[in-house]
Amino acid sequence: MKQTKTLFALIAVLTLTTATQAQASYDFQSVTPQGDTLLYTIVDSTAHHVSVRGDAWSYNTHYIHYNADLVLPDSVEHGGVRYAVTEVAEEAFQSHLEIETITVPDGVTVIGDKAFSLVPNVIYHGTATGSPWGANTINGYEEDSLFYLDSSKTHLTASRHITSVVVPATVRVIGTRAFYYKSSLTSITLPEGLDTIGKQAFGVCEALEGITIPSTVKQIGERAFYSAFRPTATIIINDAAATIGNGAFYYSNMKKIDLGSRITRIENGAFSTCDNLDSIIVPNSVQYIGRMAFCYNYSGSIKKIHLPDGIDTIRYQTFFGCTGLEEVNVPSTVVYIDSGAFHECWELMKLTLPAGLTHIADYAFFQCRNIDTLVSLAPVPPVAFANTFTQMNSNLVLIVPCHSDSLYAAAPYWSQFHNIHADCGAGIDGVEEDGVSIYSVGGHIVVEGAEGEAVRIFDITGRSIRNEALHTGVYIVKVGDRLARKVFVMK
Repeated sequence: MKQTKTLFALIAVLTLTTATQAQASYDFQSVTPQGDTLLYTIVDSTAHHVSVRGDAWSYNTHYIHYNADLVLPDSVEHGGVRYAVTEVAEEAFQSHLEIETITVPDGVTVIGDKAFSLVPNVIYHGTATGSPWGANTINGYEEDSLFYLDSSKTHLTASRHITSVVVPATVRVIGTRAFYYKSSLTSITLPEGLDTIGKQAFGVCEALEGITIPSTVKQIGERAFYSAFRPTATIIINDAAATIGNGAFYYSNMKKIDLGSRITRIENGAFSTCDNLDSIIVPNSVQYIGRMAFCYNYSGSIKKIHLPDGIDTIRYQTFFGCTGLEEVNVPSTVVYIDSGAFHECWELMKLTLPAGLTHIADYAFFQCRNIDTLVSLAPVPPVAFANTFTQMNSNLVLIVPCHSDSLYAAAPYWSQFHNIHADCGAGIDGVEEDGVSIYSVGGHIVVEGAEGEAVRIFDITGRSIRNEALHTGVYIVKVGDRLARKVFVMK
């Protein structure tokens, strides 16, 4: 038994020694002028040539982290001898996700297999053209402070610290993180012909004064403009038939955005937490709006959003936390309002639900406490849930189709509203009184048979208003001192 234990101990020591030697397979290390520690292996002791690599730990276990812009030296001194850097070792910088650019010296003639693999944002900057080149290396091209992934210069992959740039007409793709965190970038001109703006392409470009997106763009990538723009910035999407990707403008600081007339999809969280953005008009070309698309506007800057016909669902938390939202239309094509869709829309006062609506999920109108007029055009009460209308004003005026008031009064969770009125087309009361007829047409209230008498109109709160461009809702009409009527106006 003792011999067996000794044998196992010897095997363990040998294994550990072998692993340590493999992990430390270099001859010396040195620190570059930029402060990066690199490891070197002597490949020709007579000609004084060395191979360079990153730390000796493989794959994702790295203990040395490099600058985002890594510069490999053309030579290095060790033991009083100057060695030329002629090779980049196999798997040299594999998985070092912190690296964004690598400058390779002209004297390099060999780049090993997978030297830069699994580093999704890295480019190779240099003129080395030696052979052989290892698999999965990245060969880049530089011009006017821009870098390209291919010799035809159609794929822009990264940039230096620049203040303004005109992207050449050849470029079709702005790659992943191409201008990421370029805090000095104030302006950029994108060419017609551009097809794709990649993930995080302009993320944290906080000095950008605005941007015009060409009509040829088909994809605005995930978080493409995350935390970008100055507070005065305007974004123009120049009638591009594009998809706006997940979180494309998440946490961005722009003031205005023109979505053009051909946008096709707005994905999840596209405009989430845009606390400086004001009103948004979504074009009729949009057929899909994702979850949380406009949520967390706790600054209250968004006052009005226009939604197009064609969408069938207002998805999960689409307007959650839009605390300043005063006006939004629910398109006639909507059949389902998902959970939290209007959660904490504190400033909403009037809302009209379409005739085809069938379901309203939990918390859809949670804390919409200022809605004083809710119009449901659905003849049959949409299915609601225990918390659909939690913390709403139970005394709001609920306007429903003619002869549907009894259905709503008996329907689960709709019955909590005590002021339910049926709209039968000629005012809420629907009858002529004392020879006076009062009804609404096209956003105005018409009073007949009261010639020479003072007619005053009040909103539901009792505030006197003018009879012009009235919003959808219930109004009080007084004729002299003898008659007062409630009238429903459909704008």
